[in-house]
Amino acid sequence: MNLLELAVEKKRSQMMHTAFKTGLTSVETVRLSQELDEMLNVFISPHLEEKPINQSQMKKK
Repeated sequence: MNLLELAVEKKRSQMMHTAFKTGLTSVETVRLSQELDEMLNVFISPHLEEKPINQSQMKKK
């Protein structure tokens, strides 16, 4: 595991502990969740590739 992966796991653990202690919708849990989201975005962004959306893809439901 690299440092970012370790930081993500630590933040996830903090969030889960806080959620059990204060509830899923507590201000602290939501704040930790948002921080985790930001970390995950950094983690996965190098693995994403942009693909143009064509008209046929937009019409599919």
